Amino acid sequence: MNKFIKLASACLGLCMALSMTACGKDNSSQSTPDSASTAPATAPSETAAAADAFVKEIDLHTLHQPASPGDLFTGFWKITEGEGAKLEHFTYYFDGKNVARLLIGTMGFCGTYGVRVKDNKDVFTTQLMFGLDGDYTYDFSKDKNTVTLTNISDNTTTTMQKQEMYQSVPASPENPVIDETLIGAWEGDDGEQLYFGRDGVMYNNHLGVTFSFYTYSAADGKLDCTYIMKTEEHETATYAVTGDTLNYNGYDYHRISADTLA
Repeated sequence: MNKFIKLASACLGLCMALSMTACGKDNSSQSTPDSASTAPATAPSETAAAADAFVKEIDLHTLHQPASPGDLFTGFWKITEGEGAKLEHFTYYFDGKNVARLLIGTMGFCGTYGVRVKDNKDVFTTQLMFGLDGDYTYDFSKDKNTVTLTNISDNTTTTMQKQEMYQSVPASPENPVIDETLIGAWEGDDGEQLYFGRDGVMYNNHLGVTFSFYTYSAADGKLDCTYIMKTEEHETATYAVTGDTLNYNGYDYHRISADTLA
């Protein structure tokens, strides 16, 4: 899992082999300031409260959820006819705030979308690495649960069916082996984020390009994790925690509040 490049490459290879995928939202996050050099002295109780905030856990199910209210595309969709219809394990997500994602198992590629008027036509626009990409006119069914997209550039059509829900976060493993020093959120100097929960579920946002959820176990500097793409995949990593610094597979991350996870 060298900086998660292996995972991203594997996903990209799968998507290209199947002739379609999707990509990502630009995420911004905050690095934790050096409290010793920037913050005034605090009482022990205040220091303890600040430390508790950094190891705060969050419900990962709240990440990457559609906005309410949103536009007619807000929610989860599967292609049923036309371009990409054979890729039944791919799900598209539109958050109601111009963020698009292609979801595959417990991971996703991030991108953008929008609805606008162009040349007196209502146009749906996507900017994705593969798959749906460009300008489309669209026609919704009466119940708004089916939409047919027509690509303006080549006139090809794609029909999508709205899905009630999609769950990227895996179920917690039974009796996970957890290293308490890992618990909480971390961020690298490049903005990559990691999160480890006591329930044995882990999250990675890789520079706003991909994100992944894993089940994991960790002890004695070794971490084993499992994610699902088309099938279940396993990875290993090394780690060491020194104070508020995590060295993960040779790269340093610093503690951040879990509330800032993208």
